[in-house]
Amino acid sequence: MRIINDNPISIPSFSVDDIKDDTIADKSIIEKLVHNMVLVENGIYLENIYDVKTFKGDNLISKAKPKAVEIESFYISKYPITQTEWTLIMGYDPSEYDVLDEHLPVYNVSYEECLRFIAKLNRITGLKFDLPTALQWDYAAHGGRMNNYHLQNMTRAEIAEHAWIDIKKPFPVGLKEPNSIGLYDMFGSIGELCKKETDKKIIKGGDIESTRIDTGCHGGYNTYYYADYWSEQAAPSNIGFRLVCNEIDIKSLL
Repeated sequence: MRIINDNPISIPSFSVDDIKDDTIADKSIIEKLVHNMVLVENGIYLENIYDVKTFKGDNLISKAKPKAVEIESFYISKYPITQTEWTLIMGYDPSEYDVLDEHLPVYNVSYEECLRFIAKLNRITGLKFDLPTALQWDYAAHGGRMNNYHLQNMTRAEIAEHAWIDIKKPFPVGLKEPNSIGLYDMFGSIGELCKKETDKKIIKGGDIESTRIDTGCHGGYNTYYYADYWSEQAAPSNIGFRLVCNEIDIKSLL
């Protein structure tokens, strides 16, 4: 396993000149999206195996023995993908509310739509974006190799500084405090799609209910199996996503 010492935390050399698609109306949006990718350095992550079907409502989670997993370095979006970024690439806004807000996360998207968005973005930028795996999401959400960001170790007031509680609709990204590696809205916002690796597609994050904080059941984040609720063509109203990009792909730009 390589140890990374002096890597950049973003992709500074990427610019609008690297975007070869002249049909893109505002290339600066793509440039900003790329620059907002945050480096998550490689390390060992203790994966907790949850029984996700009991991790709902006020039910306590059941947890198996942690398993040590080696995680390679990757870049991940600082924020969930926004409505403006989605509309620029896809040409429409699937979100439920009529007012397009450049700072609101896109939601009400299906798994298939997300894959089409990523395919188009990859063609435009020449990079290799993807959905994060569930392990990448967990590792990044908890602070990467530092593993020092866990909501169950916070007071209610501290949680409120980092996450929306009892939300009824999405809020603009980046209004709460980030986690320890500079990622926003990992908790207490929209649920986020992860990459399908077996026969299961997993959703991470999502809303935080005050009743679960009061009873000590918040545990950090929700985990759901997408297929338990929706087909790949379904577009849930509270689900969005963020991107990852392999370190090796980004290094080719530097």
